[in-house]
Amino acid sequence: MGVLFPDNVLGIHSNMCFSNSALTILKEMISHLWPSLFYNENEIPHLRSFGERLPFILEETGYMHLQATKPDTIGTALSDSPAGLAAYILEKFSTWTNPDWRFLPDGGLTQKYTLTNLLDNVMIYWVTDTMTSSMRLYSETFSRAQLSMDLDRVQCLVPTACAIFPNTLRIQYQPAFLLRDKFPNLVQVSNIQRGGHFPAFEEPSLLSDDIWSAVGKMMKLPDH
Repeated sequence: MGVLFPDNVLGIHSNMCFSNSALTILKEMISHLWPSLFYNENEIPHLRSFGERLPFILEETGYMHLQATKPDTIGTALSDSPAGLAAYILEKFSTWTNPDWRFLPDGGLTQKYTLTNLLDNVMIYWVTDTMTSSMRLYSETFSRAQLSMDLDRVQCLVPTACAIFPNTLRIQYQPAFLLRDKFPNLVQVSNIQRGGHFPAFEEPSLLSDDIWSAVGKMMKLPDH
């Protein structure tokens, strides 16, 4: 919305800020060779080489490829089995909340969530029969029509705030100097002390505080 309809957007706040431009990739490669010249002491521990990231990417992004290429196939299978649907969804809550929980017997699910809340989430998809349609978001995102717009290369000029949660950093970490390639009007970058891919579910207070902080800064900008 910030890219396509900037005149209608006051600002954006995201916990999934990334820049994928050629310039960013080049900067990232160079900065990893001499990290102390580009990153501060709090950022350096989050850095991982591509060789370190690759095994995790191969192990944990198969669902993305499946949903991007065959959403109706896997969606139909999951819509036919409540146990299968629960297994598929709850595994994601384990892995993407904290990747280390993959190795726990119970997936660590009750360390952050109640079983009732988790099953409420599963039931939304089961009762409404919307697992298949929800997966189509991936195939639409990677469709030729969408990719031809090359939106990843277009700057988002509206005021932007990015919240970085530590358990989302296994694949990629980009501090402010890289994010500005995509979001030049960056008003806030917050390194949150805990949390993963589902901050509204895991850490609602931390996320809401960060959103309100960002909104306050955006409202003080000229023309807002």
